[in-house]
Amino acid sequence: MAMFCAREALALPLPAVGDTPISLEVTETSILAQRFLPRQGERPEDQGYFAWLNRLNIALGWKKLTFGARIDTSIYALRPEDRIDTPSQRQNLLVDGSTRYRNAVYPAKLWLGYKDGGLEITAGDSYVQFGRGLVLSLRKVDELGIDTTVFGGKVSFQKDPFGATFFAGLANPARVDEPTGRALFTSNPVPKIGDFQPIPTQPLFGSDRLVGGQITAGRGLPVILSTHAVHLTKCAPYRYDASGNIVDGSLDRPIGTCAETDRATWLHELPTTLGPILASRETTNLGQSIEVPSLWGHGSIYLEGAVQTRAALSTNDAQTTGNALYASVVATGGPVANTIEMKSNRNFYPLAGAVNVTRAAAFANIAYSIPPTAEPIIADTMFGFFNVCVDGARDRLDYRLTPTALAYATFGYFVSRSEILGGGCTDSGRSTATDKPGTTDYVTDGSIGVELRFDNDRTAVFANLNARNDVNGKDRAYYRELAATYTVSKYLGGPYSIELAGRHRYRIQNGENIRGTDYTGEPWWQGEHQNALKIAPKWVLSQGFEYTSYVGLPSYYVNGGILYKFTSESNVRLYAGQNRGGLRCVSGICRVFPAFSGARMELTLRF
Repeated sequence: MAMFCAREALALPLPAVGDTPISLEVTETSILAQRFLPRQGERPEDQGYFAWLNRLNIALGWKKLTFGARIDTSIYALRPEDRIDTPSQRQNLLVDGSTRYRNAVYPAKLWLGYKDGGLEITAGDSYVQFGRGLVLSLRKVDELGIDTTVFGGKVSFQKDPFGATFFAGLANPARVDEPTGRALFTSNPVPKIGDFQPIPTQPLFGSDRLVGGQITAGRGLPVILSTHAVHLTKCAPYRYDASGNIVDGSLDRPIGTCAETDRATWLHELPTTLGPILASRETTNLGQSIEVPSLWGHGSIYLEGAVQTRAALSTNDAQTTGNALYASVVATGGPVANTIEMKSNRNFYPLAGAVNVTRAAAFANIAYSIPPTAEPIIADTMFGFFNVCVDGARDRLDYRLTPTALAYATFGYFVSRSEILGGGCTDSGRSTATDKPGTTDYVTDGSIGVELRFDNDRTAVFANLNARNDVNGKDRAYYRELAATYTVSKYLGGPYSIELAGRHRYRIQNGENIRGTDYTGEPWWQGEHQNALKIAPKWVLSQGFEYTSYVGLPSYYVNGGILYKFTSESNVRLYAGQNRGGLRCVSGICRVFPAFSGARMELTLRF
């Protein structure tokens, strides 16, 4: 399923105020989708419904001020509880539907900004990232439908060689998940049905309070130093009455409450299976980075370290501190470029948002920091808590054969003590597992590839082969993969070009694709291929095919689409067919997408 990534909108002049014109930028993204009936391995609750999602972004500019807003709308029809009336299923459908398919119109983002030279002041929603995301990363990841800001205040000041950023506010993630229809609003109450007792309204997302700052010295100089700190406090989104029900009046604790009784009640509802940060009352990240942006014109060095401390979940929770190191070294000379990324994380967790994932699993990836992975951007083979207790490095060697031909090879080696269930480590890196060899994974990963360009860069070939081997200390295979990825774009002449792209994988994972009585799992194939005809500058016609041999799922998926550009900034895309579900990752952030079978129209207007 494609996710839309908006580009910069055009500004429209409006009548002047006080001899200064007002500018207006508008971006409208509207998605209409009808899902077909479930296929093999798909739940009826996830299919068959109609959805209209709309995102209206506006930005008004006057002098040094900018006011912005994003208004989100979600409308659903043919929901499972509207279509399925089997008494035995009614309770489950209403419970599931209490957090899904919610009709809503709400202000997703609001901000007022002031900018004068190197000074920027923002009240409302803003994005913030410190360093490479080890300590803090509040940003958009369009491919995964993630959009997290902090709602409060932010002040940035830059005057070389110094810079500083300070912020404080409430975490504000996107509240509607387009692929699943799940929403982070409080749940709808479920009435009493037969012998099932009623379920009152329940919150799904807490009141997460963030405060932090970064000071940078050396901007424009040979060495840049940055110190950053973030403190996360988790409070209850509502006050609870004596019966344990929330008091959801709009004026009663509008930003939540940190009263200990309310906070304890809320945090008790959050599971600890997704890491200790999820239900921890307070967590602090401190970091320091050193950057040498130019090694005499032949490379760069970046080094970042961080420490983490959190409140214990119980008296038996002894491992409450962690630390992390990340380094990137780039060296270039003539036709050769070499990049080495290294990481060493010891009991270091992302700043997970307080989401009740037992009822809103689609939002389990909400986090306010994203430690660098030293893995390819689309890597989806770091299972469990792979990155929490890991040491390793990846090296990429590029050799430019000609100005239009590049060959490269990569090799990575990692040791993770937290990928397997039951694993973990102390802040010194020692395993805390009872079965240390069985929960320590040794991973080797390598690839070779080429990037070729022809016809004055109008024709291009990108291709690589990748292999990964993940075994534990008992020499038992946990995960293995062979994969081939390619993109071939051929210029045909005039406005025409074609593009062929695909990825094909042979995978085996312990405990997956189980057939018969062998619980170790059997290998399976999966992949996708897409053909596209591009007619510049207006049309893109595409057709795709996906497949898998994983037990219990359909063997093939067929889809097609048409993209038409009204202007360089506005377009409509029609899409119909099927997509395979599964895990998808971007820059170390992963989420599971449900399978898609249906038709969809995406309309984007910018002016």
